[in-house]
Amino acid sequence: MKNKTYQWLLATLLVALNGYAVQTTQAQDSDEKDKITYDFYGYISHEVIFDTHQSVFTRDGELYLFPAGPVYHPESGNLINENSQLEMLSLQSRLGVKIAGPDVLNAKLTGMVETDFFATSEAHKHHLRIRHAFMKLQWDKLSLTLGQYWHPMFTPELFPHVISFGAAVPFNPLNRSPQVRFDYLPTESVKVVLAALAHGYHSCVGPEAAQRNSGLPDLQFQLHLGNRPNLTTGFTAGYMWLQPLEETSGGVHYYSSELLGAFNLQWFGRVKLSNLTLQAKLSYGENMTHYVMIGGYGRVLNDAAISTGYSYANLRTYAGWLEAMYKLNDNWDAGIFAGQMGSLGSTERIDVSGPIWYTRAANMANGLRISPRISYTQKKLRFALEYLYSTADYGSSFTEYAVPVDVQGTYNHRLLFSSVFTF
Repeated sequence: MKNKTYQWLLATLLVALNGYAVQTTQAQDSDEKDKITYDFYGYISHEVIFDTHQSVFTRDGELYLFPAGPVYHPESGNLINENSQLEMLSLQSRLGVKIAGPDVLNAKLTGMVETDFFATSEAHKHHLRIRHAFMKLQWDKLSLTLGQYWHPMFTPELFPHVISFGAAVPFNPLNRSPQVRFDYLPTESVKVVLAALAHGYHSCVGPEAAQRNSGLPDLQFQLHLGNRPNLTTGFTAGYMWLQPLEETSGGVHYYSSELLGAFNLQWFGRVKLSNLTLQAKLSYGENMTHYVMIGGYGRVLNDAAISTGYSYANLRTYAGWLEAMYKLNDNWDAGIFAGQMGSLGSTERIDVSGPIWYTRAANMANGLRISPRISYTQKKLRFALEYLYSTADYGSSFTEYAVPVDVQGTYNHRLLFSSVFTF
C-alpha cells in the first residue's frame, strides 16, 4: 500500500515538474521573442581645413557652402576678403544606437537614435543635436517610418560620397525632418515612397514657424526603378506650403495671412560597373532653402506699397551633380565630384529691396564645385585628402523678376585632410 502511495506521489510530482518545465520554456520563448537588442555605432572625426578665400559656411567652416562675394576696400579698391584661413575640427564625431524590438502587428519593429556635436544653430555649435530618431515597422513589402529621418529629396540610397561634411550641399539637398513615411516594394526592382513631413530645424529661411503656421505638411512622392546597388534611377516630386504671417521692420508691423506654395522636382540615377560607380542627381524647384540650398521668397512687387494682405512669390533655383568613384584595391579609393547650381528668378515681379525678402544667396547667378579625393582605409581607420575648387558668380543688382545681373565671379580653394576612427 505504501509503495502504491509513493508511486502515486512520484507520478504527481513528475507531472507537476513537467508542467512547470513546459511553462518555463514557453515563458523563455516568449521573453526571447520580446527581447530588445541594442547595437551601438559611430565614429571619431578629426579634420584639418585650409581655405584661400572667405566663404559662406557654418559651424567654424565644417559645413561649407560657397565663396563669399567679393568685398573691396572703399579707398584702395583692393579685394579685402581674399585671405587664407586654417581650422581643425572634430564636431562631426558621431554616436548612434540601432534598436531591434519585438514583432508588433505582424511586422519587425526597429528604431534608431543618432547624434553628433554639430548642434542645431551657429549659436549652439559643439552641442549635441538629434540627427535621427525614428521607429520603423517592416512588413513583407511595406514599411512605415515614424520620426526624424532623411527627407526623400536627400535620397539616402543615392547621395555624394565626398569627404567634406554635408554630402556636397548646396548642390545636393540636405534635410532631416520629422515625418510619416511609407515605403512600398511591389516588386524587387520598384520602390514607391510617400511621405508627409514637418521641417523641424531644417526650416526655410524667413520666419521659422512659417510651415507650422500653414497647418499643412510637406508632401513628397518618390519612385525608384531598378532599386539595386548596381543600377537604379528614379524621380521625386513634392509640394509644401508656408504662411509667414508677420514681420516687423523700421517700426512698421507687416501682416499677411496669404499661403505660399512651392514645388520641388528631382531626378537621380546610379550605375556600377565592376570597380567604377557613376551617379548623378538634378534638383529643380521653388524656395528650396530648407534643403540648405540657394533661393527663397518675397513680397510681390505689385503689393510693395501695402503692409497687410500682400502676396508672396518664390525664387526658382536648380542644382545638379555628377560623381565618379573608383575602388583601386582593398585599401585605396578615389573619386571626383562636380556640381553646378543657379538662380532662375521668379515667375512674378518681386520686391527685392523691401523687408519681406527672405533669401539665401539670392544674388548668386550660378555656382560651381569640382572636388577630387583619395582615401586610404585600414580596418577601422580611414585617412582622406580632398581638394575643393568652388566658384560663385554674384550679381550687383536684380531684374524685376529677381534674376541677378551685372555679375562678378569669385572663387575659393579648399584643402581638407580627414581622419576617421569608426566603431
